[in-house]
Amino acid sequence: MTSDKNKLSVIFIFLILIAIILAVNKKLKSQIYEDSGVYPDDQTITINLSDQPQIPWKQVDTSTYVVESFSSAVHGNLVSFNGTFNESTDSNSLLEKFFCDGKICYANLKKGIYFHNEREVTAYDIEFSFIRQLLTFNNDNFAKTILDDLVGIDNLKKENIKKLLIDNHLNYPSGLISGIKVKDKYNIIFNLKNENSHFFQKVSTGYLPIVPVEEFDDSYLNWKHYPVGFGKYKVVKVDLHNYVFVVERVSDKDDIPKFIRFIFDQRDIGDIKGYIGLNKQNPNFDGHIIFPDIYSSAGFLFNFKTELGANKNFRKAISLALDRQKISKSSPYGEFVADDQLLPASGWQKNYRAEIPVQKKDIEIAKSLLKTIPEHLWKDKIFEVHTFWPTSRDLNEEPYIQEIKEQLKEVGILIHFINTDMNYTKFKKDDKNVLWWSGFDTSKTDPNSNFAFFKQGSFFDNIYPNDPQLDKLYEEATKNLSKSPIFTRHLSQYFTENQIMVVVFQVRISFLYRKKRISSFGNQYNPIKVLVWELKLNK
Repeated sequence: MTSDKNKLSVIFIFLILIAIILAVNKKLKSQIYEDSGVYPDDQTITINLSDQPQIPWKQVDTSTYVVESFSSAVHGNLVSFNGTFNESTDSNSLLEKFFCDGKICYANLKKGIYFHNEREVTAYDIEFSFIRQLLTFNNDNFAKTILDDLVGIDNLKKENIKKLLIDNHLNYPSGLISGIKVKDKYNIIFNLKNENSHFFQKVSTGYLPIVPVEEFDDSYLNWKHYPVGFGKYKVVKVDLHNYVFVVERVSDKDDIPKFIRFIFDQRDIGDIKGYIGLNKQNPNFDGHIIFPDIYSSAGFLFNFKTELGANKNFRKAISLALDRQKISKSSPYGEFVADDQLLPASGWQKNYRAEIPVQKKDIEIAKSLLKTIPEHLWKDKIFEVHTFWPTSRDLNEEPYIQEIKEQLKEVGILIHFINTDMNYTKFKKDDKNVLWWSGFDTSKTDPNSNFAFFKQGSFFDNIYPNDPQLDKLYEEATKNLSKSPIFTRHLSQYFTENQIMVVVFQVRISFLYRKKRISSFGNQYNPIKVLVWELKLNK
């Protein structure tokens, strides 16, 4: 009898253990990610931003929408996204009032805006954030191009830098750019080289996030711990091995997702997955959204330090060889728009475009232009085209790339695309490669900003020609931006007709998503970033 009871006890305990194991296993299976126990799936939206591993706060070698989406969530913004909101009621923007009077721009900060380390944001933080990347005196960031309007940006000297001690414990470098003057904690003045009524919108970018000086090491480039800002979300997890980054909402009073998990993974995981030019519809996601406004241009950049890149006939032959409409139609969701200009033909930018039709294909003229070029430079050669294009799929297997290759082959130009190498994302100074495939994100406010990359001293080595006329047109366009769009139209026409860059199409940002998880994208009114707090989880 005792033996039977013992057997029953053992069986009972065994059944309990099995039940516990099954329950735990069921719970683990219900958790989509390894850290779902910490960041519950019913409170977390996971965004798979790219196939390619990227660090979202690195301002170089990172896709624009990655930089801007992360920065907007964590660092906040200098001004509202489209410059039309009432600044004092937008909790994610720093400035209370701002305006420009001629070449002088004034800004007044809101009081009571705090970094995530609980220290109030001041005007000294704005100056520091603007000059931080320039303190190395290396041309390895976008800061100088973005701040090109400021007096003194072309004359940066170490001897101009002085240290300011604020509140007895904050040491700020100051004075590097003579056109920036901090009046007091809540007021700052900017002196411009030319009038630009869009100055504040131009410098409100994830490439110049407003950050606290005390959270950096002595180089002012590396965070001591996690990135810190004053945005709606704070960073709570950084996994640089698996490229997983989690942010948590700062205030539980905000009716926004509690956690956002940013991942970078080739697999079809995540509630939302970004892509460019998917060659077929993806059965792993049942939802799809295209942002209506243009995200970026796409096309060929040329190395003007090479004989071919500097040859106008070679550049024009490439442009004439392409049927842009046919190439653009190869995208399954229609996110490509045929074009040959740097500025898109939509939104406010269309007013600044050249008033010329999109270049049509003409094989005969293309071939005749190539005949003027020594054959040893191009005939029977296969040009390796390196890229900055966020996909891990073999580009040469993508329909739109295959179409480009076939069309160029018709005129005798043979090319092979190389997928993006994050250690080689632009021409080097002594580069021998002739072509590069990439694009420039659409400016929110300044139609001249992308043309600045084609000036001498640009962050992008070798893509600018030695062309005084181009420089003159750019200077006239920037000087007269607030007066008339005609000067930018002239610049755009010269740029397009001289094939400084051969634009092939414009791209709309596009995302796949799971309808079971995502109920709404909310009001996504900016084409170059995802406003993560606008996203809604299904309950």
